[in-house]
Amino acid sequence: PIFKLSIFGQERYVVSSVELLNEICDEKRFNKAVSGALKEVRNGVGDGLFTAFHGEHNWEVAHRTLVPAFGPLGIKDMFDEMYDIATQLIAKWARQGPERINVTDDFTRLTLDSIALCAMDKRFNSFYSEKIHPFVDAMVNFLVESGRRFRRTRLESLIYPSFDRQYQQDISLMKAVAEEVIAHRRANPSDKKDLLNAMLFGKHPKTGERLSDDSIMNNMITFLIAGHETTSGLLSFTSYYLLKNPDALQKAQQEVDKV
Repeated sequence: PIFKLSIFGQERYVVSSVELLNEICDEKRFNKAVSGALKEVRNGVGDGLFTAFHGEHNWEVAHRTLVPAFGPLGIKDMFDEMYDIATQLIAKWARQGPERINVTDDFTRLTLDSIALCAMDKRFNSFYSEKIHPFVDAMVNFLVESGRRFRRTRLESLIYPSFDRQYQQDISLMKAVAEEVIAHRRANPSDKKDLLNAMLFGKHPKTGERLSDDSIMNNMITFLIAGHETTSGLLSFTSYYLLKNPDALQKAQQEVDKV
């Protein structure tokens, strides 16, 4: 069934089956709506893959250019680097012994470092510092403030200008990190088949058009934000439920041992 919820005058539609979800994902009949907090996220990532409006040209170029990089072979080539970062996580936990472990924080470090290394050959070395990389703090602040801006009135924004100043500072820091990574790759060319090279040198398969510098930066930040935040959350919840269900945990361990 499909449910319609009315919350404070705003209507929300909820589909409750895989079949319905597949139907609304039919791009010939439906398109995504960039609104609310997601629209505010455009302040930092512009027309990146997840925040572009329907029909925006840069989305078309980026989408067609980067699709091959997400194929099975591309993901398989990332295994050794993923293993490298996962080993750093295990080593940190082993060093801590019986002390309490901040699992969610470490999973954030794991996924950020993995995506940065696999996709852009950038090492944040998050497991070698007590403080997490400034990019993460800026990213979290940016996402939280994007959600608040969408609900804030114009008057509230005028009364509290410090919120906007911090917001702009966080955006500037994220862009500075992205620009640093791009500049380093251009100064030190590599034949690595990663996302960064795909963005720098890939071409639209039909038109031959390449991504603009702004589009490369917007999508770099998009991948770092969307990729690591969702994956770290998934790992945290998965770990929790596995510990709550010993039988499932044992089956998972057996499957890992077989591989």
